Amino acid sequence: MLMAVVLPMTACQEPEELTPAATKKGINNVLVYPTWDGYHTADANARFNSAIDYENHVITIQVPYNIPVESDAVTDLEDYKKVWIQFNLDDNAYISPKLVTIDLTQTYTVTLTDQKKQKSDWTIKAELKKHNACDIESFTIRDLGISALIDKNGATASLIYFNDLQNVFADVVLSPHARIVPDPSETAFWCSTDEPKKFTVIAQDGVTKREWTLQQTEPARHPEGIRPESAKVLWNIKLKDAGVSVLNMTTGIAATDEYVIINTRGEDPIILDAKSGKRLGTLNIGSVKGASSNYYITSDHKGHIVINNYIPDDGGIFRVWRMRDINSTPELFIEHATSDVLGKHLSVWGDVYGNASVQAVYCGWTSTGTTSNFTWTVKDGVADAKPYWCQISGMSKGWTNGDAIRLGTDATADFFACGYSANELGWISGSSNAMLSSVKGVLTGNEGMQAVDAVNFNGVNYVMASMESFFTWGVAGGAWVMEAKYPQTFNGSFELDATQDPDCVVWALDRGEGGYGLYGGRANEGANGNSYQDVKLHVTSDGYFMYAYYMFCNGYIGCVQFDCIAQ
Repeated sequence: MLMAVVLPMTACQEPEELTPAATKKGINNVLVYPTWDGYHTADANARFNSAIDYENHVITIQVPYNIPVESDAVTDLEDYKKVWIQFNLDDNAYISPKLVTIDLTQTYTVTLTDQKKQKSDWTIKAELKKHNACDIESFTIRDLGISALIDKNGATASLIYFNDLQNVFADVVLSPHARIVPDPSETAFWCSTDEPKKFTVIAQDGVTKREWTLQQTEPARHPEGIRPESAKVLWNIKLKDAGVSVLNMTTGIAATDEYVIINTRGEDPIILDAKSGKRLGTLNIGSVKGASSNYYITSDHKGHIVINNYIPDDGGIFRVWRMRDINSTPELFIEHATSDVLGKHLSVWGDVYGNASVQAVYCGWTSTGTTSNFTWTVKDGVADAKPYWCQISGMSKGWTNGDAIRLGTDATADFFACGYSANELGWISGSSNAMLSSVKGVLTGNEGMQAVDAVNFNGVNYVMASMESFFTWGVAGGAWVMEAKYPQTFNGSFELDATQDPDCVVWALDRGEGGYGLYGGRANEGANGNSYQDVKLHVTSDGYFMYAYYMFCNGYIGCVQFDCIAQ
């Protein structure tokens, strides 16, 4: 009875219409993947794309003219006589004969049967495809050392420089095998804020081209501090490759917009190009040169060079010299008679020819340690005759052979300090000299944190510190750049596992597998028995870039670039 009721009802309904899959063009895409020893790769970066001519039914496998694209070697299709081919077809469409692998030196004819069961013949072939990219990757005014900011979307190269450029040359990096007209490396050009310079970049294929504009402008800034993800290691070289002959006598580094200067005791310091690390020559320091007299070198926030001696090895008078630039003669800046041990590190906040604070810590080896430190205030280029002395309270262990820098030009401004064997970077109250917070250097416990520097970049204070082993069983060099907004957020500890570093860390030097370090003395030219290491932060005069430098005696010196350019 139930069936008798249901059957008449269903018989009156219209049958449901089946909707076929959306029809496109039969063949939507064809990809080819190289094979080796019978295996193919599914790596999207290694595959070859295709151009499909739907009118003439031709599929052209486009093999890069150069592999890799940066090389000058022309690709030989004979090397691709067995590649894996993958068709993307409409639903229910198919190719015959079925192809799994093909020989790119051959031409194939296949039949496509589409969703409507209509057949069409197609030709498959391969050709070498020249690169069609026509971008400027970098643009540097040769004589000035000024690099443009590249905007590939807008095809602009922007210089933060507001004087007219007259009869200048530029070093340009383009997309692989592209060329630029006129070539600024061979033809002098002019450019001003009112009249930008136009260049045309022509791709390797000789057809694709793009007009680029070199302009002088001031780009927008990131709201505050470092632009996230802007950190970029520019160079990283062994000290011996930088020309340092006596590794364990290398103590400090100074930085300007154009140069990095490596101090080696008793020798004229070595000058490197700030952007490439290339050795350019030496700094003539005249009579200051001596194993204990040019013991350490640093620089202020304006790029002025500061040199100091080490006492008591150089007598009982602590001396500091300053130089406006690499072409100047050292001038005596500070003299301080004392029986204290001073001179292994010196830090400057501000401008030694204007207003600054200059800070040095007690650096004698003692069984219990000390946290004594001295600050000279500088006003209008004149340093106080007598330094302000204070002693830190609240650090967990004895502390010596360290470094300290104030966050301001006043003698009682807050400051950062570190030293052996507390291995702790403390944020110290300038009013009470008590430690407010700290980042501890845990690692293995067989290294020392002995170098610190700080700057203000785009409205935010940043501090940099390093640790280096003095023993063969410690880690081989670590360096960190940290945000220093508030004491409350400046805490945690450096671990062998870099993923556990404190939240305030914005960049850390790669320490390799296990966290034991790659760039210090232990991993390179021998243990850093003299415990030398240094760090330097430098903000360029235009305020758009911050550079972080690290140096490990017997190991490496390197450079990291940050920017605050809005993207």
